[in-house]
Amino acid sequence: MNKRIIQLIPSIIFYIFAGLLAAYALWAYNHCSDIISQARAAGQLATSGNEYDIASFYMGNCGQYAVFALLLAAAGIILQRKPITQNVPNAIIADTNKTAADAELDEWFNEAESNNNSN
Repeated sequence: MNKRIIQLIPSIIFYIFAGLLAAYALWAYNHCSDIISQARAAGQLATSGNEYDIASFYMGNCGQYAVFALLLAAAGIILQRKPITQNVPNAIIADTNKTAADAELDEWFNEAESNNNSN
């Protein structure tokens, strides 16, 4: 198989789980709103003074699943955009990523070290 397709498999799995969690979050939200509206209609729950409890009920039953779905979708996007690295050792990658400022700093440390050794 193509390396690009193999690399996309984990991100596709994250997207599938994100979709399932989003669907569950919507179902849970619908169920929570039905419970709240039935309690208000029966006179068991007054909205005034219970805003925190109502928000906590929603967050505890459906909000966390929506957040997890967003995080999984973001993880899928990050994995999908990750560049393909060939079989290159990490030391070579680190050496090629040095900037001119890093080289100057290394040179300065080497000079300081040689000056200390000569004294």
